[in-house]
Amino acid sequence: MNSENRRIFVAGLLIFIVLLLQPYYYKWLGIEPVLDEESSELEVLDVGSEGLSETEPRKELVGHTRQKNLDVLNSSESIIVVHTDLFSAKVSNRGGGSIISMEMKEQNRSGYRYKGNFDSRGEYLPEALVSLAPLELNGCSPCLSSFDPSLDDVYLFNDPFSPSAKYASSYTIGGDDTLELNFSYTDKSGMVINKSVVFMGNSYESVHEFSVSNSNAFWGNSLEIRWDSGLMPTEQISSEDVIYASAVSGQSGEIEEINQTSQNDDFLRQSLEGSTDWVAVRNKYFTASIIADTKGDYATLSSKNISLYQREITPQYTASVGYPLYDGKYTSRLYLGPLDLDHISKTGTDLDEIMNFGFTIIRPIGKAVLWFLKFLHNTLKLNYGFALVAFAIFVRIITGPLTRKSFESSQKMQAIQPKVKKVQSKYKNDPQKMNQEVMALYRDEGVNPLGGCLPMLLQMPLLWALFVVFRSTIEFRGS
Repeated sequence: MNSENRRIFVAGLLIFIVLLLQPYYYKWLGIEPVLDEESSELEVLDVGSEGLSETEPRKELVGHTRQKNLDVLNSSESIIVVHTDLFSAKVSNRGGGSIISMEMKEQNRSGYRYKGNFDSRGEYLPEALVSLAPLELNGCSPCLSSFDPSLDDVYLFNDPFSPSAKYASSYTIGGDDTLELNFSYTDKSGMVINKSVVFMGNSYESVHEFSVSNSNAFWGNSLEIRWDSGLMPTEQISSEDVIYASAVSGQSGEIEEINQTSQNDDFLRQSLEGSTDWVAVRNKYFTASIIADTKGDYATLSSKNISLYQREITPQYTASVGYPLYDGKYTSRLYLGPLDLDHISKTGTDLDEIMNFGFTIIRPIGKAVLWFLKFLHNTLKLNYGFALVAFAIFVRIITGPLTRKSFESSQKMQAIQPKVKKVQSKYKNDPQKMNQEVMALYRDEGVNPLGGCLPMLLQMPLLWALFVVFRSTIEFRGS
């Protein structure tokens, strides 16, 4: 059980204990529960605006392998800025179109989701726009790579690629518009890589297609589409980034995940054989996910701790989709954006499995809760404070009969306590006979000793789902 699931379990257990003790609390206060009239109060959450702004990554690495570290960026690197309805992205020709940073623009008018970021000194700026960026500027976000088992290292095709045309420094697209950028590169072995990147005006997805030729000249026997350097932190509380961050693979409905929560808990390269649909790295609210339109033969996941902003731990995750080497096309989509079901569902995958909705039995309930709250907010135009009030009333209505039944059972138990004590006193020297007589008394009186607990237990999945939704969905980010 990982850290997040443990926290959810403890929260659920505490909720259950509170509900279980509620009748006794009323009795201690001298208040008899009124069964036909119920009232409740809900503290309205102030849904504020917190997010993150553009962060300059700390390290700049150039060259094919991880060991090669030059002090100056290659002079042939060029940057193209792409503005869409949702974001503004800086795109480098390194790796044939690696995304250096993506500044989030969606929902800024609402002022509750995509604001708050760290500057280059590690200072948190509440009004700065969120900027998604890799932890290291190494030209592999994403790029093509190949694993060298003799060196136990990864060969990155992250040099500057040559543009196929003279591109402007900035483009603006919106709606159904698209922008295609094309690059080419010849490796020193003679293998040729042509890369096309397509951005869409109204989507967080971009298409990254690699076309390889003369592959028999290359020394390796596999290629991988890789996101190499994790994601910059996006939350002011560092533990939240650590707890929720992970690298994940999706292979025919099977999900594998690594989550580093300590300095010395690095995960070495893990190769997962099987048809691969996608891989992803994520922090609490955002993800960089490679969706394999050309299905991969395997996936790789790894992590290591790096030094950043004087934090004790900053996990840097890497994920890739692997293929046998061949001449032809390797087509993928990159989803770089929020963990928002409205956008994730448009990918046509089960990528929503990386989102935190609790255990398997809780997930559909959590999604239903989120859908209902978003319906109140988006369709009925209620702000999330009033949406929570309306939802609390709705929950109170549907759980009212269960609460009533629990109180009634508790009162019946209290009413027969004198008879129970008489039986216990009469058979105090014969525990087995005493238990038989007590159970017979319960049966004769029509009382179920678990009647006060079971109705509350039936409410637990809903309450558990509420806890998860409020804590980990982007709609409540910063609230």
